[in-house]
Amino acid sequence: MNRTRYLILVCPDPQLVKAHVDQRLAASGRDGWEIKPFWGDDDDPLPAAFWTDLTIKSLFPQPKALVIRRAHALRAEHWDKLDAAVRGVPADILPVFCLEGEWKGKKPSIPAALSRRAIFKRARDEGWVWESAGLDQSSLGEFVRTWARERSISFEPGADRALIAALPPDAVAARLELDKLELAAGNGRTVRREHVELVAPAGEMEFFELMDALGRPGAEVAVWRRVLGDHLKKSQDRMLFNLIGYLAGQARMYWMLQAGEEDKVKAHPYVKKLKTQVARRLGPKGVARMIDLALESELSVKTGARHHEEVLDVLVAGLIDLFRPDRTAR
Repeated sequence: MNRTRYLILVCPDPQLVKAHVDQRLAASGRDGWEIKPFWGDDDDPLPAAFWTDLTIKSLFPQPKALVIRRAHALRAEHWDKLDAAVRGVPADILPVFCLEGEWKGKKPSIPAALSRRAIFKRARDEGWVWESAGLDQSSLGEFVRTWARERSISFEPGADRALIAALPPDAVAARLELDKLELAAGNGRTVRREHVELVAPAGEMEFFELMDALGRPGAEVAVWRRVLGDHLKKSQDRMLFNLIGYLAGQARMYWMLQAGEEDKVKAHPYVKKLKTQVARRLGPKGVARMIDLALESELSVKTGARHHEEVLDVLVAGLIDLFRPDRTAR
């Protein structure tokens, strides 16, 4: 059987793309893969280092996966060069082209510059193309079952169905919620129906996820992607004022937790536990800074001192600095 010379992944959900890459590498029969990411929408999407790895056999035995994210943004001249280059890819190199454009209805988004070239036609014929429109209610079940199986987690009767109904149909958001449930399950490794209450309601999800991601190492890209997406929305749909209000409420909760007023905080006991850890890490000055950021943002936009987009950018930059994992309480 011919080896897989390259992969083309067609999916708008970056978390599902990452999961599929991990699965394919794990099933390759080789260990120690080095994953080298490139970005199709960069000014120089395929730099010299990419072509060196793609075309020259390394003296070292470690296999490499060249993962080109947002490859749907590559231009025709890029696909022309790739069309020729992938014919002689060394056995220890696996190029992975991630087409992350939004689907048109139920049809995958394949750039015309790619679909008419041999690189795509051969991948389609050999079974090297993977397509997924992203999560929906029908595929969330398998997503949750896979997550549970990989972590040896079981469900109390009915908890799995309740969880599937509560999760958002977005893999990044769903994984954040599942991470919370894994911690809540504890050493018993069982998700109970009461744990499903930890899943943030759809209306609150945007801000809960944002606050959760701020303290996660390497999550800055996801945070800024959300901010940039917000810039494209209509004014009435933007999140700035809702975010300011949410921050004020969170700051008040952190302040109460620091003051030993846990009984007055209305939240699930597990959420209280998580928030107490954050409150301790922020310290009084951190919570005060959080309030300052919210007030400064509100004043800037209401007085017209800054444009709406600039205010949101400054606010999020301040929050990333405030919640960075290496920060200690002052």
